[in-house]
Amino acid sequence: MVYADLGTEALVKLFKVLSRPDAIEIFLLADEGIENSTHAIEELDFTSKRYYARLKELVYIGLVKKTGGIYRQTPFGSIVFKRLIPAMGRAYDSRDKLGLITQFKGTKIEDDVRHLLEDELKIPSFAESNKMRMIDNYEAMVVDVIDICDEAEESILMASNHCDVRVMEATFRSVGRGVANRIIAGNDGFSSRLQQLRMVLSPSFAKSLINFASDAVDIENFLRVIDLPYSFCVVDGCFNVLEFPNPINGELIVAIAINDKKIGDKLTQLFEESWKVSKKSEAFNFLSKIKPS
Repeated sequence: MVYADLGTEALVKLFKVLSRPDAIEIFLLADEGIENSTHAIEELDFTSKRYYARLKELVYIGLVKKTGGIYRQTPFGSIVFKRLIPAMGRAYDSRDKLGLITQFKGTKIEDDVRHLLEDELKIPSFAESNKMRMIDNYEAMVVDVIDICDEAEESILMASNHCDVRVMEATFRSVGRGVANRIIAGNDGFSSRLQQLRMVLSPSFAKSLINFASDAVDIENFLRVIDLPYSFCVVDGCFNVLEFPNPINGELIVAIAINDKKIGDKLTQLFEESWKVSKKSEAFNFLSKIKPS
């Protein structure tokens, strides 16, 4: 990806895109997700040529990505939108105060002054934010999970109380790329008639399901069920998302995205222990029926 190693040339491209008011407006819409470009063009009052030219730039630089037919900010784009741009604004407004750092350069308290000002101005440590991020709403968590599943190269371990059609489509897509998948479904979330109805009525899910049916996957080794206290996933052994729900109503309190191999190893061990005591679910018998013999 372009943003994997942000050298000088890439930074110039990034700031060039962000300097365009048209691109910024599209970038802001992508925070919520652009499901229909025609509606977005009308809302922004852009010509089609103007809209798609700027959208193409945002996608190329890695700020926006099309996932499940919807243009959304990538994890990188979200950091730029929610952390980098606000931090730059605060830093610019407080540039005189930041000048204090140079006055203490080379002294024992230089780091203390730097950290004090960064905390006061809420300037994030990007090395830390890339390793661990807090996610405070369900939709943002789903986007993160879809993104890492779409980037998966080797394996996806998913333990989920949610029967989210979009996430299931992402796992089906990864199977088509040869990625090893195993899913543990929570009994409550996957037994919901409403969720099953959503699957049936989703054209994109039906298409993904048909493609999945053409792959030689043993359903019993792909999907099992168990009572889950919370949801988590491990992608390629190191990209992890953990959800912590409200025990009373099941709504998301917070989710954490962690890029860490040690955490991935621990969650993988938890997944394997859960898999051993999990069972086949009759709710997914229809998957076995559509698999090729």
